[in-house]
Amino acid sequence: MKQASLRFLLLRQLLPAMLVLLLAGAATAYWVAWRSATKAYDRALFDTTLAIADQLRIVDGKPQLPLTPQARAVLLTDKFDDTFYAVRGPAGEVLDGEAGLPMPAATQPRITSKEGRYYFDGWLQGRPIRIAALQKELAGSTITVLAGETLVKRNALVREIILGMLLPELLLIVVSLAVVWFGVRSALRPLSALRQELAGRSQSDLSPVLVAVPEEIRPVVTEINELLQRLQRSLASQRNFVSDAAHQLRTPIAALQAQVEAARSESAPDTRQKLDGVLTAAQRLSHLVAQMLALARAEPSPAQTQPEVALEAVVQKVAESWLPLAFSRQIDLGFELAPAFMHGNSLLLEELLGNLLNNALRYTPEGGMVTVSCGEKDGRAWLSVEDSGKGIAAGERDKVFARFYQAPGSLSDGNGLGLAIVREIARQHGGNVVAQVSEKLGGACLLASFPAQRPTASA
Repeated sequence: MKQASLRFLLLRQLLPAMLVLLLAGAATAYWVAWRSATKAYDRALFDTTLAIADQLRIVDGKPQLPLTPQARAVLLTDKFDDTFYAVRGPAGEVLDGEAGLPMPAATQPRITSKEGRYYFDGWLQGRPIRIAALQKELAGSTITVLAGETLVKRNALVREIILGMLLPELLLIVVSLAVVWFGVRSALRPLSALRQELAGRSQSDLSPVLVAVPEEIRPVVTEINELLQRLQRSLASQRNFVSDAAHQLRTPIAALQAQVEAARSESAPDTRQKLDGVLTAAQRLSHLVAQMLALARAEPSPAQTQPEVALEAVVQKVAESWLPLAFSRQIDLGFELAPAFMHGNSLLLEELLGNLLNNALRYTPEGGMVTVSCGEKDGRAWLSVEDSGKGIAAGERDKVFARFYQAPGSLSDGNGLGLAIVREIARQHGGNVVAQVSEKLGGACLLASFPAQRPTASA
């Protein structure tokens, strides 16, 4: 399961809170805008009822509104809304104006009892409207004056006020999120530096981490450094044990070989045959101890601190030392060498190539061919050993590099450490080794590659 980033976790905590603030701000802005628009336009609407009420007259004992057509046109003129008015008598009958304009409900509260002022919402011709009502006593009768209008300019004012209040809030939230995003990114830079510092290390570099980090992360770095120290001590203890054990075994094994050879020279033929088996076992054990020593010598060491090595010279030196064995087995050991340079330990590289040649010569039948090559390509220095033997099965090409692993059909005198030593030395030099099929000879091809280094003037 993929873990969420710290940046995402912080934003996930902040976004809901900011969204709640935005919604609360929107609700507050809407209430303030609606209240402001309502108060402003209700007052203007009530002024219309007052103007109409001032024009009421009693004619022949009946209330009338003697307005000229021009005055009525002015009264109903509005740039944005449709406006209406009505004058109703004591029984609710329409004396003048729009008959569909509703009366206030009996339960409608009056805003100011002295003026008999009412404000309420209603519907006219299928449209919502706002109505102001004024009750006036005229000649002993209660006259109700109504003035209404649609809600176009009210809604426009509400929107204008809301936008005026919400846009700065939205901008503030966007700016806050940007500040949080870049602030978190800046705060996490030490962690990125720590990650890059650790990612750039080789597996052999167990030195303390010296990256400057904030106080909150310092305990983590301290624990990492302590872990690296414990791991360094553990690996050193393990290497020392293997090295000491191998050194301690060499002397008694050499003595055993000498005694067996002496006893063999003085024994009867049947006893000599039995001692031959003992001598073979002692030689195998001696070879195993030598390989354990080689594995212990492959100590972790950052490749960039090692001296420059001319790989061509190392390969030629080692390959020539194996010519006598190849000649005795009638194997054609050929060289294809090209200049290549790298940083490394020449003794360990000789051990690596020696193990590859040992395997190739052991598994190549008499009269076969083994070719040693080296060169540089695409920024990598490489060496390879190819043979005309039976090769390595596809399913075994990764397994053969495991310690003490022996593939089916392996020779009985092997111990499964040779290729493990090869891979360990390659890793200590920042490289790798793979087993594949030789296109030239048809058998196995063991290819090791390393980071190349430009030769210096003295190289």
